[in-house]
Amino acid sequence: MYAVVVRGQAQDGKMEDLKEFIKNEAIPSLEVEGMISIGFCNPEENVNLGMAFLADKEAADRFGEARSQNIAKLQDILAGPPNVQEGEITLGKIYQERPAGEGDGAFVRVVFAKVDDEETAENFVKEKIFPIYEESEGLRGAGFMVVDGEAISWNFWDSEDAANAVVPKFNEELSSAEEIFNEAPVSYMGTIYSGKNFIDITKGME
Repeated sequence: MYAVVVRGQAQDGKMEDLKEFIKNEAIPSLEVEGMISIGFCNPEENVNLGMAFLADKEAADRFGEARSQNIAKLQDILAGPPNVQEGEITLGKIYQERPAGEGDGAFVRVVFAKVDDEETAENFVKEKIFPIYEESEGLRGAGFMVVDGEAISWNFWDSEDAANAVVPKFNEELSSAEEIFNEAPVSYMGTIYSGKNFIDITKGME
């Protein structure tokens, strides 16, 4: 499975315009062959973060073409070109089944961290973070990949309270693994204001 992460910056006063465009124009136009799910959140002022999950690289390329067409329409809304990272998901699991058509309302945490050793970072997440997921309540899905030396980890929850309940456990593990990261990990958090599952999401999908 493939993931694409898009981080965009809206011009001052244009965030609501960006949200409306994504809800009404972008998501309907992004239903390309191989698309599994997509969602957007507003984790910080004027920051828009989107995540898309696709069957494979070919689907990601089709998504990229459609995404570029949408970005071209946002010259008066975006502060500059969005940052786009995409790659093969190396760790991932779905913990709840979700029907096609649904897609907003989840609370998401996405963590970015620069790393030199991809294998060490992946093993850390597999051995220290995923066991926390397994014991959590309200977790919908989680995953991990490394793109150009940056580890990207994400988790989707039923609510912010469910996510916050496990943050101390994450922080405890991260504090004992500082040597894995070149700098302190950066977290983005927020509620999905617009999204869609293009197929039924089944428990256990990886």
